Amino acid sequence: MYELGPGILPNSLCVPLTPTAHAQALYFYPVLCGHYFCDRAYQVSRDRYDNPLLLFIRSGVLRVQYGGRKYRAEKGDIVLLDCDQPHCYTAEEAVEFLYLHFDGIGAHALAHAIAEESPLLRREENIAIGEQLFDMVQAYRRRGIETEALDSLRIYQILMQLAMPPRSLVQQDSPITKTVIYIREHVGETIPLQELADMAHLSTFHYSHEFKRQTGFSPSEYIINTRLEKAKMLLLQTTMPVSDIAYAVGYESGSSLSNLFLKKVGCPPREYRKNSGLSVK
Repeated sequence: MYELGPGILPNSLCVPLTPTAHAQALYFYPVLCGHYFCDRAYQVSRDRYDNPLLLFIRSGVLRVQYGGRKYRAEKGDIVLLDCDQPHCYTAEEAVEFLYLHFDGIGAHALAHAIAEESPLLRREENIAIGEQLFDMVQAYRRRGIETEALDSLRIYQILMQLAMPPRSLVQQDSPITKTVIYIREHVGETIPLQELADMAHLSTFHYSHEFKRQTGFSPSEYIINTRLEKAKMLLLQTTMPVSDIAYAVGYESGSSLSNLFLKKVGCPPREYRKNSGLSVK
């Protein structure tokens, strides 16, 4: 493993990307992305940076200073910075986050417009955006830039989700948010729909409807995607056997996990790990 800088833990991932002149002239394009695990020594302080920045907090707290104001970004929050003025972000405690530096025609203006009121975005859509960003980072880690137009579309879709009026602000104590957090923290367990509905004090019908409205996924789809996400992380960051990973994410056998990977990813778990090119120590 390699050292990325003070406060960035060894299992972190940083992926620099080199856009073509064609992409810079026509599209949105990724410049740098990663998946960081940091301790309290982590801090970034800059007068400015050339490319806008998108952050998704997966756990912990990141303190952000921008535009003369201070913000506290927590689990599930998105931070969007145009980076055209002094900014600083610091780990208040152990923190895990995904990030993407991007650019392109109109990228700065769009980032500024989206974050005009505040760079700290708390929305129902954040969960789905975090999933998209995770998949983007892993794809760039494995393959780099492949299709400029598709890369541009992915970035644009994320920004459009943030540009659209939010359905409502996500409250940490809302019933649906509580069950989402429960799913992510108990991904290796059996999670009955009735149990989730009871936690939200709703019937299973109304719970499923409201969950879909707020997250874009049915409860079962979200559980499957969460298991898949966790399995991908374990494949890339550990040497655990596939059978053990399957058990860790709630499946009774490696074949069940392999079937999921074939359906959702297009290859079995071992091939996914091999193709990542990640050297795990």
